[in-house]
Amino acid sequence: MTAQTFKSSNSRRPRSRSRKRPEQKFQPEHKWLVWEILFKLGLNGVFVVVSIMAIARLLPHQQSQQAKLNEIQMQVKETEARVKQLRSDFHRSFDPSQSRKIMEELSPRHNPQQRKIILTEPKAP
Repeated sequence: MTAQTFKSSNSRRPRSRSRKRPEQKFQPEHKWLVWEILFKLGLNGVFVVVSIMAIARLLPHQQSQQAKLNEIQMQVKETEARVKQLRSDFHRSFDPSQSRKIMEELSPRHNPQQRKIILTEPKAP
């Protein structure tokens, strides 16, 4: 054995774990695929930004519409209560059994057979 072969076997350099791979050039088809993917990602990013801006502009309008709707619902409830009261008054007005009582309430005249009661303060002794 020669000194050169003996020396080379003892003094081996430790190999690094990561090997450098030879740089592979993309084929033209792959370049177009990369550009297509980047274009799609960019376009989707633009769509996301535009949709977020549209939602941000629509939120105040939606909130004002919701407030108006709540106000209208309150007015509808009040009107329904008033209509219910008016209907009961209407039915009462046209009820034959209560017609005499309603006439007495609406006019200053009283039934002649009815006695008047006058309340007075008791006299102190």
